[in-house]
Amino acid sequence: MILAEVTGRIWNERAVSGLEQRRLVTVRPVGGTETLVAVDLIHVAAPNLVLLASDEAAQAAACGDAAGIDLAVVALVAGADVVTVENGDAGR
Repeated sequence: MILAEVTGRIWNERAVSGLEQRRLVTVRPVGGTETLVAVDLIHVAAPNLVLLASDEAAQAAACGDAAGIDLAVVALVAGADVVTVENGDAGR
């Protein structure tokens, strides 16, 4: 699972079977810099903090009806204590 912040929404004009009627959002993992796209299963908005499921867990959360799903929003996070470790400085 991945902790991430919702950064925006994507509107698609056409989609493959299984992704029709699915809402898509852009997310940025906490501590990360890249923007990812996830299927929004719970209707969140920016700048909410969310929990993402990936790969088979994302497909299972989407009821297994969309083989193209590899990242899905599965929970809205009310709060989190996040400690980031940089350059291998853990425990120092």
